Amino acid sequence: MAEKYGLGIDLGTANLLVFLEKKGIIFNEPSVIAFDRESGQIVAAGKDAHKMLGKVHDKISVIKPLKSGVISDMKAAKALLTYVLQEVENLTEKDLTNTSCVMCCPSEVTKIERDIISELAMNMGISDVLIDEEIKAAALGANLDIFQSKGIMMVDIGGGTTDVGVLSFGDIVLSRTIRMAGNYIDTELAKLVKQNDKVEIGELTSENAKIELADLRKDAKLKVNRYAGRDIVRGIPKWVDISSTDVKQVLEPTYDEVVKLISAVLKDTPPELSADIFEHGIYLTGGGSLIKGVEEYISDRIKVPVKVVHNPLTCVAEGSKYLLKNRGDYLVNPLKL
Repeated sequence: MAEKYGLGIDLGTANLLVFLEKKGIIFNEPSVIAFDRESGQIVAAGKDAHKMLGKVHDKISVIKPLKSGVISDMKAAKALLTYVLQEVENLTEKDLTNTSCVMCCPSEVTKIERDIISELAMNMGISDVLIDEEIKAAALGANLDIFQSKGIMMVDIGGGTTDVGVLSFGDIVLSRTIRMAGNYIDTELAKLVKQNDKVEIGELTSENAKIELADLRKDAKLKVNRYAGRDIVRGIPKWVDISSTDVKQVLEPTYDEVVKLISAVLKDTPPELSADIFEHGIYLTGGGSLIKGVEEYISDRIKVPVKVVHNPLTCVAEGSKYLLKNRGDYLVNPLKL
């Protein structure tokens, strides 16, 4: 009898993480794939394809299969996942027919968007698939016991979406999503530089500037880095200085929207669960939780303790193993199995 595989897939807008039972996380790289336009062959995937963004000739197509937390290019998404499973683990299409799979998505995706994710799994030959919410998987992956009669608030600030949810007794009580997160910050920073300095910077440059300069602390020291771009007036290469103040100018309005979203969810949270959240705090996950000073920034405005989980980038994928153990059964605590 063929070996049965358990797969957990965190289909992130920025990063794709694949969890394989008995092995752990086998892939954690950017959700990007590059094709040769003529032959249709895969040229690169993951971090190798990510380095090609904005740098290739017209014979190569570099694609991000996901936008704002949902699949925007089915062919590219299938090619990326198939490539990962075949190249990293040598799993064939025959192996995948005997696979149980959990695919994680933002909590407020539509039924149509969920159907597209299911269709992706079926196109790969996987018939046994469960679509579940990222915030639930994130809480489990961070070793939080969501099966007790206490409220836990998770805030997942990813690449395409920010997801806020309250969990109790093993499932989501209520949740909200906004499509403002890491990629939005990158885009807004590039717009700011273009407006202020008349210099156009690329997607990778904007992302690097955010990673290197982002700081929400009140007493943050001014930091200035130099990046290369294109002078939009003369059309020639030009250096541009981007400061931590410039990045903060983009960060603050974005995180103010995150604060509004958290406030809106707390407003609708039953009083008993609100008391639990006030006592135990709000848990942050995702790449957006790694920005310096983010805990204090949110806590100062919400007046509730805020903490980043110990594994903010991998908790969703790591949580999928618990969902694989107890598909659909939220009365059993898989953390204690």
